[in-house]
Amino acid sequence: MKKFTLLATVSAVLIAAPAMVPTLAHAAPASVAAASSRTPAKLQYAGVLTFSPDGVLFVGDNVSGAVFAYPMGEGVAPAAAPPLEMDGIDDRIAAMLKASKSSIHINGMAVHPITHDVYLAVAFGAGRPAVVKVSPAGALSQVDLARAKPTSWSIPDAPTPDEHFRDRTGDWPVPAGDKYRQKAMTPMRSMTIVDMKFHNGELFVAGISNEEFSSTLRRVSYPFDGQSSSTAVRIYHVAHERYETRAPIRAMQFATIDGEDTLVAAYTCSPIVLIPTAQLKDGAKVTGRTVGDMGNGQPLSLVSVLFNGQPSLFATNAGHGPRMIPISGLQKAVAYLPDNSPHGGVGDWRPEYPLGPVGKSLMFVGSSLFADKLDDKFLVSVTRDANSGSLNLEAVPMFPLPIKLDQIWAEFDFPGRGPGQQ
Repeated sequence: MKKFTLLATVSAVLIAAPAMVPTLAHAAPASVAAASSRTPAKLQYAGVLTFSPDGVLFVGDNVSGAVFAYPMGEGVAPAAAPPLEMDGIDDRIAAMLKASKSSIHINGMAVHPITHDVYLAVAFGAGRPAVVKVSPAGALSQVDLARAKPTSWSIPDAPTPDEHFRDRTGDWPVPAGDKYRQKAMTPMRSMTIVDMKFHNGELFVAGISNEEFSSTLRRVSYPFDGQSSSTAVRIYHVAHERYETRAPIRAMQFATIDGEDTLVAAYTCSPIVLIPTAQLKDGAKVTGRTVGDMGNGQPLSLVSVLFNGQPSLFATNAGHGPRMIPISGLQKAVAYLPDNSPHGGVGDWRPEYPLGPVGKSLMFVGSSLFADKLDDKFLVSVTRDANSGSLNLEAVPMFPLPIKLDQIWAEFDFPGRGPGQQ
């Protein structure tokens, strides 16, 4: 499932039900200290998911332009169970929701920090929202969102449904122009919320606003009390050879870098950027420090893990396999600016890329669409299987490699000596 498919799902909901979407003025002020009074009463789209440490599930709704908070309870740590392995997760969800498989779109994933239940944000049918819970033992259930007594926070400066992207027909030889035109008709509102993380008692929301300087990072206090802040974020994009203010953060995490609490952000084509959280003040315009570039592609997930005992970030990307980025490499990292960056255009084939302390590429069979930490030993991934094409929910080892040996054929599959045998 591609990110464009997810955006198209939002687009379909917006077009099919324009009356359901709050109309927000383009002239919203830079400050968003006061939450919008147009607080939606009901979830209209289940998108990005994240949890607080005590089990509050946050659901991003790009149709409403809001975040919903659902207390799931702290729960208890599960008994030992085999690593999660569910082939055809979209088939199983379709059967449970009594919907066609073709109408199922998984838009987000998060793991409950205590129970290790996996939560999936789903659109089904004509774009109806649902959140599906998968237990460590593999049992599926639909979360009763109404019973969870949610609270919500509305984004006052979200793009309106009639704002669209540029038609890029002719920028590249493929695909045909009608697909670029279809992409351009996607409402920019679909990127109001691109990623969310709960950190030190606050919800951080990356996405775009309705301003010309649209790349925005919002901080929201929880429980929602009307207090929030909005910071416009600029970066120097090494591969694009320009400062950028429009494209949003695609994935983010937090780490202590050079003694400061720091947001680590990944952008499309694919810079790694550091932004001290102390700079994220309401109404500010900040420039993140670009310290590396993973190469062409679109980041999907950044997951904080211990890899071989070292704090690291597991980074997945729609354009290539995952990388493991050691936090130690980001300490004292050089910032890339126009005067010290390679020049000559975009291209993974160029010897300069990957650039900077962006870790190592890891073997991963298939394409990980969403990833999160399942427990201290395993990651969990929504994976497009490289052999069958099926959509699977699977646990993979955090170390030494996030792979499953049933998916590749090697010397050790033949009769005779196995690994470690001479």
